[in-house]
Amino acid sequence: MTKRSVSICLLALICLFSAHSQAFAQEKPKAKAAPVLAGEAVRGSIPVILTAVGTVEASEMVEIKARINGLLRTVHFEEGSDVREGDPLFSLDSRDLEAQLRSARAGLDRIKAQLKKAGEDKRRNDDLLRQGLISRDRQETTDTALAELQAEQREAEAAVEAAGVALSYAEIRSPITGRTGVLQLHAGNMVKANADTPMVIISRIEPVNVRFSVPEAHLSAIMAAQAKAPLKVTARPAGVSEAVSGSLSFIDSAVDSRTGTITLKARFANAGRQLWPGQFADVSLEVGNMQDAVLVPGRAVAQGADGEYVFVILPDNTVEYRTVRTGLRHGDLVVVESGLSGGERIVLDGHLRLTPGAAVTVRGQGEAAAPAGGKQGAGE
Repeated sequence: MTKRSVSICLLALICLFSAHSQAFAQEKPKAKAAPVLAGEAVRGSIPVILTAVGTVEASEMVEIKARINGLLRTVHFEEGSDVREGDPLFSLDSRDLEAQLRSARAGLDRIKAQLKKAGEDKRRNDDLLRQGLISRDRQETTDTALAELQAEQREAEAAVEAAGVALSYAEIRSPITGRTGVLQLHAGNMVKANADTPMVIISRIEPVNVRFSVPEAHLSAIMAAQAKAPLKVTARPAGVSEAVSGSLSFIDSAVDSRTGTITLKARFANAGRQLWPGQFADVSLEVGNMQDAVLVPGRAVAQGADGEYVFVILPDNTVEYRTVRTGLRHGDLVVVESGLSGGERIVLDGHLRLTPGAAVTVRGQGEAAAPAGGKQGAGE
């Protein structure tokens, strides 16, 4: 066989192999469309809700201390029990105080008797002076003695009042309605006036306050909303299934320059006592509404190498990779600040199985990010 014949044979074999390869490629099956659950991006309004972790505080807290020294005779309550304003708490030994009060009253009675006698002397001397039987100097001496006794009577009355006040300190009563804490002294102990350690602490827990802080950037919006109407606040401590509702009651007078936050307090009636002083609670503060926002279910947004993204389902049932920037979140909703304009169909799950341009089969209509209408919100 000549070289020319060999070349022709090789060329024929190459052409035949190329044609067979093209035919095999044309016969290769297309990739199967991935099943996805679809949702929708919509435009609507949504409440703007700030979230924080707060601390529950008693609305009033009083440290009970004795105002006099003495022996503690009786404790009238059980620690950890509820007391009402005016209820007796402690009784101190008051025998010496009662004696002081009796002595003060006796002194007053003596002054009153002397004053009565001085008054009779003055009236008698007045008659004698008119008759010219005594001098005016003697009459003036009588007037001076009467004035001195009147001053002594006022002093004695003040002593009786002071002794009565001191005696009242032997009975310690609750200044507020609340719940007692740990009892520090028991009957038989000596009590020191105004000691460093209180005898007991009483906390008012109906209502309570919840103290929390938010970034100073929200201060103007909070104050503007508060000027229109009391702002609603909810608090949910650990272990409580339903949040408790209250209202914003306090805005601090200054921003904390170290943290850049402003301290707020909310008041809760706490009739069911779901909130307990010292607890931590998740706090939500509603400060207004964001209008005409693009809303999507939160699970539609995934995190990629380029940041957050969604897959948009095109009319031909292929997907487009779309980077987005999200904002406020609450519950299942997220606000999309850029990347979507509203009205797009989006993939809710199966992001990891998809690539840009991949075909999909919508296996059911998922959630549509409906406007909140007061039922949904956006958190910080």
